[in-house]
Amino acid sequence: MPNAFPSSLYGPRTLLIYLLVMLLGGMYALVAPTLSFYLAEHFHMRPLAVGGFFVALALANILYSQAIARWSDRLQQRQGLILVGMMSGGLACLGFAFAPGYIWVLLTGITLFSLSNAVLPQIFAFSREYADRCLPHRQTTLFNATVRACLALAWVAAPPAGFFLQSRLGFERQYLLVGAGYMLVGIAAYGLLPRLPKRTAAPPSSGSHKTTATLALAILAFALMFGANQTYVLALPLLVSRELGAEAQMAGCLMGTAAALEIPVMLLAGWLAARHRLVGLVRFGCAAAAILYCCVWQAQYLWQMFALQFLNAIFVGCMAGLGITLFQNLLPGRAGLGSTLFTNANQIGNILGSLAIAIVADLHGYRDLYGFNALVAALAFAILILLDRSSRTST
Repeated sequence: MPNAFPSSLYGPRTLLIYLLVMLLGGMYALVAPTLSFYLAEHFHMRPLAVGGFFVALALANILYSQAIARWSDRLQQRQGLILVGMMSGGLACLGFAFAPGYIWVLLTGITLFSLSNAVLPQIFAFSREYADRCLPHRQTTLFNATVRACLALAWVAAPPAGFFLQSRLGFERQYLLVGAGYMLVGIAAYGLLPRLPKRTAAPPSSGSHKTTATLALAILAFALMFGANQTYVLALPLLVSRELGAEAQMAGCLMGTAAALEIPVMLLAGWLAARHRLVGLVRFGCAAAAILYCCVWQAQYLWQMFALQFLNAIFVGCMAGLGITLFQNLLPGRAGLGSTLFTNANQIGNILGSLAIAIVADLHGYRDLYGFNALVAALAFAILILLDRSSRTST
């Protein structure tokens, strides 16, 4: 279909989308990393209660996102959904600010804050529809990768800013300030995100059995890889302090190094995706993860961990940067559902990773946990081979 509303990859309207995506993602990144510290310090919750909060949050997020995805693809514009989600996030921050106890925080989290998390797949869906209707076809994957890089950039800056605000303002004033920010950014997104030209045809209502099988393989592979990444992130401070003899805060430096490297890798992967098969590039990222976890398993010095962050950047840049486009391509015309399945695979992986920490690390220690991660990555790589064969026959 010819572009009815032509634009360019770096035109003023597209640059405005990048800015708004950073702000939308940045508001969530100001809150989410601080919640565990908030629960532990403000309410003196034990680790089991903190972990239970995040598992409940992930499960509620999956339910909300999946329910919204069922009808969001019938809408001509997604700005209203994004506004509702951001307003829910603002109200959730107000609830956190004035929460009298843990149960109140939990209820606020699984109702309002989880609903606000459904904004993320809607952002991905909007960006795909914008690319399909307003950009040349060859720029679609690079545009999606750039949007994903904008979210990564938000995560480089927002978590340190969130902790800084918390230390300077205290919990109550921090969440009040961020809650107001949620609402202002939501209003700005509603007013400034461009309205898209109408579809010429309704999206398909269902897929073939082959498409369903391909989607199941994709969800399984990505859930395993996101689970391994969750395990890597959560166990890293303990590996650094207990196994490598360094300060735990060096784990933050490792994560920051990886985040900085991820952005150019995402952009390069988006450029390569226009010239090579998408599944092959995703599989390359999975292979990088398997090598990363094997090397971390055997690492003896901190400098080795810093050198390995390049592999981590390749993994995240390919899997997270291109994965969203892969899911959307499997469901043409249903960007909302495809984006939601991708983010839900991430949420399932977070739950699996948390369980792996509890079981494998408790039995074998934090170093051997990364050997287990390498096996998980190898399994995901094998599933991606099956996914590649299935996608060839179903498309």
